[in-house]
Amino acid sequence: MASPRWSREIRFTVALLCFGIFVLLLVLALPLVEALAAAALIAYLLNPIVRFVMRRFHWRRSVSVLVVYIILLLIAASLPALLGTVAISLFQRWGASLQAVLQESEKWLYRPFIILGFDLSPRTLLLSLQSSLGSSLAGLPGGSLGILSGITANFLWGFTIVVSLYYFLKDGPKLRPWLVSLAPEVYQSEFDRLLGDLDTVWGLFLRVQLLIFLVLAILFIIGSAISIWLYQMGWLPFSTIGLIVMLIIVFALVQQVDNLWLRPQLLGHQLDLHPGVVFVGLIGALALSGVFGALVVVPLIASFKVVGHYIRCKLLDLPPWPEEAPQPASEQGTQVL
Repeated sequence: MASPRWSREIRFTVALLCFGIFVLLLVLALPLVEALAAAALIAYLLNPIVRFVMRRFHWRRSVSVLVVYIILLLIAASLPALLGTVAISLFQRWGASLQAVLQESEKWLYRPFIILGFDLSPRTLLLSLQSSLGSSLAGLPGGSLGILSGITANFLWGFTIVVSLYYFLKDGPKLRPWLVSLAPEVYQSEFDRLLGDLDTVWGLFLRVQLLIFLVLAILFIIGSAISIWLYQMGWLPFSTIGLIVMLIIVFALVQQVDNLWLRPQLLGHQLDLHPGVVFVGLIGALALSGVFGALVVVPLIASFKVVGHYIRCKLLDLPPWPEEAPQPASEQGTQVL
């Protein structure tokens, strides 16, 4: 006996319920979604390296992925030791300067500032702040158990990213054909091309993002080096305090260059978005969802633009891609002649 077909109303209701359940699960599992998204971004960034290893050594993808993954884990594991070695080397080189900075900071902290009979010295303010902070932490439910729970949760999400990264690297190329196969057969070619446009958007984003990170690192290193040189030459007012203020100013200026000019201009130009849209999206995502949201909001806006353009063209019965547009009769006649 053949299975009865669902009516249009039943199919619409079931599809709407499935969509609602999917959105609810996304909201409830938002930390998991962020962890998987981070792993997917890292895998997308490492995919060209995997393809290069496959072409260079003629290995299968599973072997190439395993090699790249193990090298990445070794690099990540060696970073703390490398940073510790660099810190010790810098401390040995600048030990005398650091000791002078600490002694001068200690003198500044204990310097009395009496205004209208009130002691406003930094040490008094710090002690008051420490007392208030201790009282606030003592009033938090759970105490140290809550802190331990937060550390455990962060470790689990980090472990989720590490494990998911391997499977995204290994089976990532299978996702696009699988998604295309879900569409009706008559629309599969268009859906595959739409996914290709989205792949171009995210590829451009990741390449521009690497360039932005490089520029910001260079700016921060140059600014910090100039600040330290001015401190060593004795040209900074209040010496130690001047150095600290100068480093804070350098960090703030680099961030403003990133948020107000570098990211809106570069990402907006490459992804064909207005710089104002990029700026508003960055600020809104940073306020609503933190650093990760600000990191992916621009390619998400560009992706929505691509999908929105496709939907608009299909609703208005227009060709989604320029080369599919019908040519004017005069041009067609010229080509025939």
